[in-house]
This record gives sequence, C-alpha cells and structure tokens, in this order.
Amino acid sequence: LLHPDGTVRWCLSRGRSINDGDGTPVRMIGLSEDVTNSRQSEETQKVLISELQHRTRNMIALVQSIAKQTMVTTHSQEAFSIQFDARLAALSRVQGLLSRAGQEPITICALLEMEIKALGTADRDRIKFEGPAVLLPNTAVEMLALAIHELATNARKYGALANERGRLSVAWRIEGAKPDQRLILEWLEQGIAPPASVDPTRRGYGRTLIEHALPYSLSAQTKFELADGTVRCSINLPLAELGGNEMAA
Repeated sequence: LLHPDGTVRWCLSRGRSINDGDGTPVRMIGLSEDVTNSRQSEETQKVLISELQHRTRNMIALVQSIAKQTMVTTHSQEAFSIQFDARLAALSRVQGLLSRAGQEPITICALLEMEIKALGTADRDRIKFEGPAVLLPNTAVEMLALAIHELATNARKYGALANERGRLSVAWRIEGAKPDQRLILEWLEQGIAPPASVDPTRRGYGRTLIEHALPYSLSAQTKFELADGTVRCSINLPLAELGGNEMAA
C-alpha cells in the first residue's frame, strides 16, 4: 500500500467468500494484516546472513594466508606452531574488538594498547604512544592489527623491548584536507642491542604483510627501515578510502 506521505506498507490479506444456496457469492470475510515490520526483518536477516558468509570466507582465506606465510618463514614444526598460534591469538583479539565496535569505537590507540598488553610488557616507561583519537572502520582493523602485532612481537623478541636500554615510540597524525586526508603512523624503535638480530635482506611474514599486504588491501604507502640500533616503520593510509574520521578531543 502506498500512503499519501510516500511511505510503503506491506499487507498480507486472507479471505473467503460466503455463497448462497446456488453457489452465488453474497459476502466476503477476511483479514488484512500489516506485515511491513516482519518483512523488513526478513530482508535484514538475509543481508546479515550474506554478510556473515562473506566475512567467513574472508576469515578462512586470511587464516590460510597466515598459515602459508608462517610455514614459509619457519624451519621447524615447533616454531611454526608457536608463531601460528600467536598470530591466531592476535586475530582472535581483533574479533573481540570488532564484536564490541558498536559500543566501543575502535581506535589506533586501542589496537596498540591491546597488543602491548598481550605481550605482557611491564615496563611501560619505555613505551610512548602519541596521536589523535582516529576512528578505524571495521574493514581496516584486521590488517592493521596484524601489522601492529608483528611489529610488537619483533620489538619484544629482537628490538627495543628486548633489552633495558631500548625505547619504543608510536606517533600518528592526520595530514591534508577532506576528502584527501591521510593517516600517517610512525613506529620507531631505538636502542636496539647489537648485533642486529634481524637481517635487512630478510623478508619475514611481518615485513611481507607491511610492505605488500597493506598496500594491496588498504591502498597504503609503507616503508620499513633497519639501521644501527633503530627500526623505523611508516604506514600512510588514505582516510577517504577507509571511511575513518577523527574524534573530537
């Protein structure tokens, strides 16, 4: 039914005729029920099921990719098991954030705090986060969280958080004007104990993720540098394509 105000309502009508002795219809009785809300619920359910199937396929593909890349960069079953479990745990933490995204908007700082807490690093005096509260769309959270997980894990094993002299600072900012704003994230580790534990020519899973997966999936510009005693990683993301925005301070 099209109402005068332009709204459309769906009705389900049921009825039957009452006939006289010779079978001629003389009356009709029935019920017309407004089923607009139930119809909308059915359509919403179809969309949700389709989205769930799409997300499930993406998640399976992501887990398969993590497994393959981890297998390539490890040399024993034990090492594979440890690294694969850690990456799946990071992915699980992200899903926890996404499940609460409606009530707790996800920010870069939330991702950083989550991963540092997961590492169990007690000495927070050597860790500094600085930047505005930038909201992240759900489509960008998984890949960014995995990148941060890889950076944080390497910092704990080989980098700034592996010795008492090391310092880790992460700063982010927004550059440009709408609709061409970009989010710039700078990861800097200083005071890494020599000798360097990471071969500059080596491309592990974390570095492959940052230098190849982020540009492909998020249209990011990335740069990873190793120098004497320092690790620097920059991630440059187009906010317009991500759909993110800056929260008021």
